[in-house]
Amino acid sequence: MPDIQYIGENLLPRQIGHLGVVLSFVAALLAAISYSFSTNQQNKELIGVGATSWRSLGRWSFGVHGVSVLTIIGSIFYVMINKRFEYFYAHSHVDTDLEFRYVFAAFWEGQEGSFLLWMFWHVGLGAFIILRGVLGKKSENVWESPVLGTLAMIQVFLSSMILGLHFGWGEHIIKWGSNPILLLREANDAPIFAQADYVEKIKNSAKGLNPLLQNYWMTIHPPTLFLGFASTSIPFCYAIAGLWTKKYTEWLRPALPFALFSGTILGTGILMGGVWAYEALSFNGYWAWDPVENMSLVPWIVLVAGIHTNLISRATGQSLRATFAFYIGTFLLILYSTFLTRSGVLGDTSVHAFSEIGLEWQLVLFQTFFMGLSGYFFVKNYRHIPNPLKEEAISSREFWMFIGSLVLLLSVVFISFTTSIPVFNKVIGYFNPSFKKMTAPVDVVAHYNKTQLWIGVFMGLLSATAQFLRYKEFNFASYRVTLGKHLGVSLLLSLVLTGLCMQWISATAWQFVLLLFAGIFTTVSNGSYIVSFLRKNLSAAGSPIAHLGFGLLLVGIMASGIDKRWISSNRFAMEGLINFSEDQFNKNILLMKGSPMFMNGYQVIYEGDTTYGLRRDFTLKFRRLDTTKMNTVRIKGGLMPALDSFTTHPHILYAKNTGKIASTNPDTKHYWNYDIFTHVASLPPSEQDPELAHAQEDSLKYVEYSLATDEAIFPKITLKQTPQYSVKIEGLDMNPKHPKYIAEEKDVAVGVKLAFMRGKDTVYRAEPIVLLRGENVYQLPVTVNELGIRVKAESAIFDKIFVADKDLKYSEYVFKQGETKQIGSKTVTFQSVEPNPEVKGFKIEPNDLSFAANLKVTEGGVDYAVAPVYVIRGTQPIPLKDEIPALGMNFVISKVDPDTREMHFKIAESDPKLKKTPISIAENAERNDFVVLEATINPGINLVWVGSLLMIFGLGMAMVFRIRKG
Repeated sequence: MPDIQYIGENLLPRQIGHLGVVLSFVAALLAAISYSFSTNQQNKELIGVGATSWRSLGRWSFGVHGVSVLTIIGSIFYVMINKRFEYFYAHSHVDTDLEFRYVFAAFWEGQEGSFLLWMFWHVGLGAFIILRGVLGKKSENVWESPVLGTLAMIQVFLSSMILGLHFGWGEHIIKWGSNPILLLREANDAPIFAQADYVEKIKNSAKGLNPLLQNYWMTIHPPTLFLGFASTSIPFCYAIAGLWTKKYTEWLRPALPFALFSGTILGTGILMGGVWAYEALSFNGYWAWDPVENMSLVPWIVLVAGIHTNLISRATGQSLRATFAFYIGTFLLILYSTFLTRSGVLGDTSVHAFSEIGLEWQLVLFQTFFMGLSGYFFVKNYRHIPNPLKEEAISSREFWMFIGSLVLLLSVVFISFTTSIPVFNKVIGYFNPSFKKMTAPVDVVAHYNKTQLWIGVFMGLLSATAQFLRYKEFNFASYRVTLGKHLGVSLLLSLVLTGLCMQWISATAWQFVLLLFAGIFTTVSNGSYIVSFLRKNLSAAGSPIAHLGFGLLLVGIMASGIDKRWISSNRFAMEGLINFSEDQFNKNILLMKGSPMFMNGYQVIYEGDTTYGLRRDFTLKFRRLDTTKMNTVRIKGGLMPALDSFTTHPHILYAKNTGKIASTNPDTKHYWNYDIFTHVASLPPSEQDPELAHAQEDSLKYVEYSLATDEAIFPKITLKQTPQYSVKIEGLDMNPKHPKYIAEEKDVAVGVKLAFMRGKDTVYRAEPIVLLRGENVYQLPVTVNELGIRVKAESAIFDKIFVADKDLKYSEYVFKQGETKQIGSKTVTFQSVEPNPEVKGFKIEPNDLSFAANLKVTEGGVDYAVAPVYVIRGTQPIPLKDEIPALGMNFVISKVDPDTREMHFKIAESDPKLKKTPISIAENAERNDFVVLEATINPGINLVWVGSLLMIFGLGMAMVFRIRKG
């Protein structure tokens, strides 16, 4: 639609962003070529003039590439922060209601944003290497060209992912990349784009951020994880550089700190994902063996194996080929995980995978290129890679470290095979359509746990003993006694602690007992090693601290996994109340609002809920009962003796466009030795889905009544189970609140305050709303659950409120300030004069003289406020009416007498026929005042977090130690 002059479009970000997209690709390609020529020249003439010139061009090109990437990111953030919905990316990931703090999460929600985040970290890492090459030693300088040449090649492929080119012929169109800075009308073809002012009309159609990602962890977890992903490319680049330059051992020293950094950051990112899952998701755990989770863990495991063989190679020269293979494999697995999560192949097996955007073949090419490149270099140089003929002694540390690395590789094979079943099915099915597809395990958690348990046992026992061994150890007998003492004491103490822990953890199966022992033995042994050998040199304690953390992690996994206990069950109270399955009876409990429920040593009350926009928070009050005294202490006020009390606030988020539940988010009460995890598992059907709510509403038979204020009636009862009650209207509310009402600026909403009385003392209050929004009228009914009825306010109520002036009969009254008069059944007091008031819907000019008369009107003990305004513009008076809709009264200032300081008011009351308020009542309404709660006690969960943090801290310490050691 080239001839349309669109109103409100801001095309500058598009132009700047497009320039950045093209320039980032071209500059990355030029940097890769320049650094490659520099490396080849460097190999031939050491660091000659030719190599230096090409390297300088490579630096400048990589710098331009980095600036281009920052420009693209800046352009996207600009359109997202400023809610420029004419841009496809902004329209897809933010909306008018999204808080600023979640804009970052919205940026990397999309595939294009996550690619840019990956590229951003590569730019930062590459700049660091360049800076070190410029300012560092000559020995560091030689690695810049081959390392940055390889990194720039990676950036070429990543930059191509956001090019957004389309070429081909006829119906055969090839998509090369997805441009993140496209206009919405360039990405979609819809009739609305034929309108010049479409920008204003699409604001309310923006999709916004997935509710599951509206969590503070999603602001920090993805960038940390992607820094981990990006940093794995640096050890890979050094490995390629070592093969490229034939410096087969020299690359190990500069690569090791980067590998330790990568292990630390990637591990931190994985841990953050576990914490997010535990705090924000409803599956009641920190790990679900989801395919996307697996494919972030697998590269980390291979990287850790590579770090161990790197240490072996630097110390003894052994395992050099394995180190090449592990570092190369780590990066290739990152590319493979990228393919799995972004190609759509995991769409049926993972809730975390990105949706497919047509880049699968581009991702395949990405993997294939670097598999071919690394395979070429590795095979070509394989025979020349030093490989000492002398085998390691079985008593040496390097032998067992290598065995441990192989076991980690075995773990990777197990995890990767099952995770890749959808890929196998797709590939084999492409060549053989009749192939019977492999099926993934029904219970993936049990499947993975069964295989990884033995990996954990072996690695635990190995981590407990290998730390005491030494590199190049050929005289084992000389310290056999010392080693035996330390291991013997650690073993004995571990056996005792295992026995004690078995009293805490219900680990009855011998396999679980063995894993528990392995974790405790690792913890005790490495703690002993730190105290005995490294207490004077803790800077070298990174490895044993990481191993100690691994031991605590194993114990925490056992405690929180095996001993998890559901406390949300009371079958006696639930049977006949709700139709639960057998499993639900054991794990869920139904809570009626305001009614206490007992469950496994706890009393819980669903006190209520509060709605904030699309978020609904529930308040659950827990009391941990003193069961030893429940039978001997008299219950006072209906409360049993309690040891502790606390409140949790699980919440749900509703989808903006459909009104259905988008996510259910738990809340957790933390103690030092256990957590109590609470989660709203279900709500009444009408609270889950608007379609179900409408179906229920349509099935009700309403009867209409008209009542004057304080008039009580007994509605007709047609159903025997409906209890007898009376109802009266207590007044109208012009600022009503309703769980499903979100006020907008020009709304006119009226709430009817109702009191339902059963017997002499039981009163239930409800406030249905009728809403006028534009030309549409909406009714928001309320259910009185105790009576089984549903009540709504009728739209005819507006006839009572909005009475035309021509239908009113005004009478004039004269007041002095502070004077009170009786007008019919109302008492009217002229309280004060307010100069320069704000008037809704009327603009006060700078030269106007204006004031409001503040009046108080009292009827039946209820006070109402009204403030008519008087404006003098030049010599022309402009009286502005105000009204009290609940009383049907209208007030206008007709005259002001400055000499007598009197004010004349015209006051009118609406026709008595309009004083009655129309409402409708339906019987046999479904209850909507309950929740279904799932609550568990998760013991030892803090050991998982502490153990994981110690593992990461140990890797970080080792990195600092290696950098200092050089």
